[in-house]
Amino acid sequence: MKKNFLLSLICLIIGFMCRPSAFAQKGNPPFGNQIYFNNYATDVNSKMRTPSTISAADTAVYQAFTMLSPDPLSPSENRVPKSPIMLGVKLSPSLTNFFPVDVKSISKSYSSYLISDGSEAILIAVGINKENVGDYRYRVVENDSVELVPWSKIPALAQNYGAKQPYGFIGKFQSPGKQVFVEVVNILNYGIRDGVIFDWRKSFKPVLLQMGVLQSESKNTPTAYYNLLARIPNAGLASKYDPITNIPLNFAFPVDRISNMTLYFKNHETVMYSIFLISKVKGRPDTTRLREVFRDDVFELDSKYYQNPGKYEILIQRAGDIGWWPESQILRIPFEVKPAPLIDSKVSIKQILPYFLAALSGVALLFLLYYRRHKNRLARAARDQQVMGLKLRSIRAQLNPHFMFNALSSIQNLINKNNIPEANYYLSKFAGLTRQVLDSDKEELISLEDELQLMSDYLQMEQLRFNFQYEIQVDERINQANVEIPAMLLQPFIENAVKHGIAGLKGEGRILMTVSLKENDLVFTITDNGKGFDVQKKASGYGLKLTEEYVALLCQIYKEQPTTLHIDSNEKGTTIRIQLSNWNP
Repeated sequence: MKKNFLLSLICLIIGFMCRPSAFAQKGNPPFGNQIYFNNYATDVNSKMRTPSTISAADTAVYQAFTMLSPDPLSPSENRVPKSPIMLGVKLSPSLTNFFPVDVKSISKSYSSYLISDGSEAILIAVGINKENVGDYRYRVVENDSVELVPWSKIPALAQNYGAKQPYGFIGKFQSPGKQVFVEVVNILNYGIRDGVIFDWRKSFKPVLLQMGVLQSESKNTPTAYYNLLARIPNAGLASKYDPITNIPLNFAFPVDRISNMTLYFKNHETVMYSIFLISKVKGRPDTTRLREVFRDDVFELDSKYYQNPGKYEILIQRAGDIGWWPESQILRIPFEVKPAPLIDSKVSIKQILPYFLAALSGVALLFLLYYRRHKNRLARAARDQQVMGLKLRSIRAQLNPHFMFNALSSIQNLINKNNIPEANYYLSKFAGLTRQVLDSDKEELISLEDELQLMSDYLQMEQLRFNFQYEIQVDERINQANVEIPAMLLQPFIENAVKHGIAGLKGEGRILMTVSLKENDLVFTITDNGKGFDVQKKASGYGLKLTEEYVALLCQIYKEQPTTLHIDSNEKGTTIRIQLSNWNP
């Protein structure tokens, strides 16, 4: 189990090293005493397949088969060889910066290795054995132009590096300063083929073949496309060139003159580039990473990266941060963006001024029309608001006397019974109740705390006549002192529950009022166990009819916070539900 865990850990490390983001790391670990094999790793959950690399010790090459077997410690990942041929690469243990990179063919991709120290490369095929060796052929091509070994039989079978059975030995290769491509194919199934590119070159400085610039049309210059490296007439964009790289040294143009630059590189299939734009605009230096990993041969630079006057430089190098590679391995393309010529600016302003003034006049006229219309709309809305406010006050003015009349009726009941002490007590309570009602009449909104206190005082007075029980329940999340509701909203419903609900039940009457939250809505529920009434014929209570009008007016005033009223009544009792939407208590 411990051995399998260590082998899986090695696979993960090597797989990470071969991710594109890791190619930009300078000085990757030495090759070591290992043999590298390419494979595909598939995540069981996502079904995503990615290329990967595993390595086996050069004293236990059979480990490659073990690593590709299902690992109980990593059941979420399946690995399969890149090809049944299973090519293995062994390089110098001290070699660094070898960067295994895939090179695309038409339908295949081949691994490439940089061998900058000129050391030997060994290639084996553990998928070839004595039973199938006759089905395979190989060839060797140098610099993609000279066939060193034409299609031939596999040179030999070998059993080194701790192998448990013979494998195909393709050969040892060493060609300093050159590239060698070794390809192996199954002659019975051409789809089974694989290969490796060994690159012994030491210089990887990018080579620019062409540099196309697109000139935008203006009053004095037509639209044109130039290859600056051709040194042909180019409208004065460049005249001096580096004698070795042929890069223009004095490439310069006014703002908005060049809308696009296209760089054409010599094929760099085994080396990836990083591309940066170094700028100095208004004295402030800046560096932009245009591409971290660049594998193509054509790169386009849009004008959005150099739209301000200043000095710029395109820097292309092997993948990595600036400063990782020596200057001899870096290609620099300097250019300067100049301010627009003053004479062109004057002409442009003179030409555009009439249009600008016309547009400005049009905008001013539209703004004036909009302002007047908006002002009229606000005035009309203010008038409507004022009218609705007056209507609200009118309804409350009708509700208040009705409310007081019911309260006085309760006190009168005590006087008729000659219960003078309690009559005096509730008369003083009525005085406070009257003050509360008159105070609430001045405000459109009052606190929930005051409204509930008003309802509680009223219910206590009505208890004198009808001897019922009541309860008020409030959600603990509600801050009663800070939440405001429309004044006199609840009173008519409480009055209706008493007068038309439990009045005849005496001691068996029950009234329950709850205040709760439903998301952003404030919900009031008033329930009694009275005889109920016919909702379709409306209630006979005068206050209830006024309240329905009151609710309709509230919906007009608070259009974004509508109030809904629902009444459910039967022979077992009545439930009234008032919901203030979006009240954000």
